[in-house]
Amino acid sequence: MRIIKYKIIFICLFIFFMFFIIGSRLFWVQIINYTFFAQEVSKQSKRIKKSQTLRGNIYDRNMMTLATSMSAESCYIETKKAKDLDIELFSKCTGMSPADIRSKLKQNKNSVLIKRKLLPDEVLRIKSKNFPGVYFEKEQLRFYPENSLASYVVGVVGMDNKGLSGIEYLFNDFLTGLSKKYVAMKDGRGREIILDNDSEDDIRYVVLTIDTRLQHIAETVLKKAYQTTNAKSLTCIIQNPYTGEILAMASYPSYDPNKKIDPKMLKNTAIGDAYEPGSVFKIVTAAAALEKHPEVLSEKFFCENGSYKLAKDVIIHDHEKYGVLSFQDILAYSSNIGFAKLARIIGKQDLWQYARSFGFGMATGIELTGETPGRLEPPSKWSGVSCEIISFGQEISANGLQIVNSFSAVANGGVLMEPKIIKSVFCNNKEIQAFEPVKIRRVISPATADNIRKMLEAVVEYGTGVLAGIDGIKIAGKTGTAQKYDKQLKKYSASKYVSLFAGFFPSEKPKVTVLIVVDEPKGDYWASSVAAPIFRKISSNILEYLNIYQENKLVLK
Repeated sequence: MRIIKYKIIFICLFIFFMFFIIGSRLFWVQIINYTFFAQEVSKQSKRIKKSQTLRGNIYDRNMMTLATSMSAESCYIETKKAKDLDIELFSKCTGMSPADIRSKLKQNKNSVLIKRKLLPDEVLRIKSKNFPGVYFEKEQLRFYPENSLASYVVGVVGMDNKGLSGIEYLFNDFLTGLSKKYVAMKDGRGREIILDNDSEDDIRYVVLTIDTRLQHIAETVLKKAYQTTNAKSLTCIIQNPYTGEILAMASYPSYDPNKKIDPKMLKNTAIGDAYEPGSVFKIVTAAAALEKHPEVLSEKFFCENGSYKLAKDVIIHDHEKYGVLSFQDILAYSSNIGFAKLARIIGKQDLWQYARSFGFGMATGIELTGETPGRLEPPSKWSGVSCEIISFGQEISANGLQIVNSFSAVANGGVLMEPKIIKSVFCNNKEIQAFEPVKIRRVISPATADNIRKMLEAVVEYGTGVLAGIDGIKIAGKTGTAQKYDKQLKKYSASKYVSLFAGFFPSEKPKVTVLIVVDEPKGDYWASSVAAPIFRKISSNILEYLNIYQENKLVLK
């Protein structure tokens, strides 16, 4: 009995002793060193993560979405915890090859990036399998609902969600929004729980002057024309002549910002390419003549039957062998010889001054990056024949926006407007900046603008622009066919041309100014037969869309 009694006492003492040890350990862990162990647990289960409010949207003038963002997540793996990872199953969930996953896991890193910008359904598919060591970081996915529409204007962002071109680049800091921190905890099964996620709104967006319907019209016609002209590229700009607002700015070939793109494609040729404007520049020469020498309106010009020697090695030609032409007809038939003689009346100083006044040789001021100012040398650098040559659009260069803006100045009665591509900027649904029309300067009088308008009507009625005409509506416009200068050969190319047509309609109270540029068409290169028909196709669709009436009747039904 005594032995049993000692055994019971021993067992009780042992149990008491064990409880004492465990209790002491718990006291030491939970009371004395609570802070230390709490921090250690926090390090393993809690992460402080950063998130960005969704990048702001970009809209057209009618609030059609051109660029938006959606929540996405990037998938990472903690390599030490992924030893038992079922790579075959994981590859099916991520859409990656097992070889690629194994390659990433072999990196000498604690954590490796597996895949970026996963959509919610993809994330859910991976999370449902409870893969060991897998975790996610919040990201954004930029999406362009209209695909390639207005891509050169809207621009694109890179993988880091920073703008690379267009409005995305120009307004990158504004559209990026606020950076916020949040706490992510892991439960016992490794599932992530979000804590302290501040859902404060920060809604930012930019509204463009672009009208997606007009943009679609321009891009559709350019795409078809690209197939028939085999050109290097085509450009169309549509502008409101009274406000300077750009309603469409299209180039083809274009790119889809939703897909992987070649950085070389990011250049906006409408403002980034400069070329000799050719005969579309003749409106500047005509304007200078009418402003300084109004008597030329009744002058007659002998056009030398198509060939005229300016200097020993300089001979200029007309497309046709013209004799005596009126001031209106040298523009209607685009006589280079007639304008060379007109330039002598004007003089080089006045011709240069009006070219500058119309905006040539300087940036337009549009809210886009990458604009080339073109070239217009001062008279001091002109040769003995530069005045005559420049009068019909050679020895200078311009971008498409400068050309369409100069025609808008004639269309609105003589005022050069600053081109606008941004309509307004909003933050939390409050307009914080509105881009109002800006008058740069008056370049010609209303009377001169009216005379040039009538002359441009003649171009379309019976001159070089007849293929741009539309029954029932008066169009004012001008063709331009310019040889490209070969810098290597240091002379004009015999095979490379730029074909242009610029015009506005209805001519008396214009709704829009339209420019067509066909760069290096193959085969036929004359603007009268290449650029003018493209102008007509685009303009016909514009008339229908805008419901433009002529004498209280719908022009196109």
